[in-house]
Amino acid sequence: MNYKNIYMKKIVAILLFGSLLSCTDHFEELNTDKKSLASVPAESLFNNATERFYHIMNSNSVNYAVFKLYAQYQAQTTYPDESQYNMVTRNISANWYSRLYKDGLNDLKEAKRLLATQETNATTAPIQKNKLAIIAINEVQMYSTLVDLFGNVPYSTALDFENPSPSYDDAKTIYYDLFSKLDQAISDIDVNAAGFESKNDLINQGDVAMWKKAANSLKLRLAMRIADTDAATAQTMAESAVASGVFSELSDDLSMEYISAAPYTNPAYEDFVLSGRTDFVAANTIVDVMNEYNDPRRTAFFSSNLDGAYVGGTYGTTNSYPNSTQVGSYLQTSTSSGILISCSEVEFLRAEAAARGFNVGGTAEELYNKAVATSIMEWGGSQADADTYLAQDGVTYSATDWKQQLGTQKWISLFYNGGIEGWTTWRLFDFTGFNVPDGLAYSDIPNRLLYPTNEATLNGTAVKAAAAAIGGDTKQTKIFWDVN
Repeated sequence: MNYKNIYMKKIVAILLFGSLLSCTDHFEELNTDKKSLASVPAESLFNNATERFYHIMNSNSVNYAVFKLYAQYQAQTTYPDESQYNMVTRNISANWYSRLYKDGLNDLKEAKRLLATQETNATTAPIQKNKLAIIAINEVQMYSTLVDLFGNVPYSTALDFENPSPSYDDAKTIYYDLFSKLDQAISDIDVNAAGFESKNDLINQGDVAMWKKAANSLKLRLAMRIADTDAATAQTMAESAVASGVFSELSDDLSMEYISAAPYTNPAYEDFVLSGRTDFVAANTIVDVMNEYNDPRRTAFFSSNLDGAYVGGTYGTTNSYPNSTQVGSYLQTSTSSGILISCSEVEFLRAEAAARGFNVGGTAEELYNKAVATSIMEWGGSQADADTYLAQDGVTYSATDWKQQLGTQKWISLFYNGGIEGWTTWRLFDFTGFNVPDGLAYSDIPNRLLYPTNEATLNGTAVKAAAAAIGGDTKQTKIFWDVN
């Protein structure tokens, strides 16, 4: 036996014991995770969640922003994989899962938990209630986005760290639960009380009344999503939203205000300007339509790099950057707002509702004309410009062809709204005019994103069940509201 080793082990043990005793006074401090969410204010979590959500929604990075391509607003110059509907070269689906679940919804869940632990009094209780309602509005927006992109997704068992394999809920069931949550949030909002402070509300700068308008405008959007599958519920929701108050002024919108200093610059500016890359140009699909009707919004949507001519890049193939019309200065300006719902979109939603016979404060033609005019004026035009534009054959409202016409005009108006709504408008209205890349068919235009490959690996049983439930994990599988 080696007595020297035994002696040395005893000495080490004594020294370690003494060291532990000397640290007793600081034991709690040393064993506290200073990066724990518990140390982060609820307001900061809300701020981060919304910034991350708006960042991905307004990004032009090909790792996220394929929807400006799917909507055929943009074409690619060198690497046209995404405009040829390749979904596997990049981790696009996984990036959306990560940003919405991990960065967005998880932070909102923790913000709610922290707010619920705060003591309130007669003065602070309405403020806390408003904050919780505003969080709920953003949760509805994030979850509805996930459904619109994928179909069935984790919902009822999502965001539980003790359950790494959440089940996938039925997309329609999620939507209807979101309707209830949104109604409750609208009911809970007290416009006479404060909400988040301006510094923690990059969207409405603490304006609670604007949050209520935003919630009703989102409700109207979701109502019209289900108009082909559940007209009765859609009508009830749409009429209720309009009666409660939706966006109605040019300055009304749901957008994030960006500034000139990082990290709060417009994400598209980061992709177009700071990156120094020249990957995207305006697509011939939208340029040709706007040229046909001499659209006054071209000066706002596109650059004048071709001496006043507008020539879109051919969709679905490579293009010359200098010889194609480039996107306008809005996406190349650091302080441009990141728009998710505009006033003109709300007017188009009302026009569609009226065309379906819903009572939303005007006829379909009146609201259609107002929607087109609002969009033109949002981008620097005048009522006179709108009147001239609306007088043209093919633009003047036609009750017999309202879906094709309204769908096309709404799609044009959504050029700067991140891409998802433009693509969704095509999915809902099925208007003609999209171009098909060589070697593909019109039916190859995607209706949804594929589930993330890492999710299929880590949560395979649930993903397989979800794929079977929706009709297959393919690009052609339609979301439940897309029935025509």
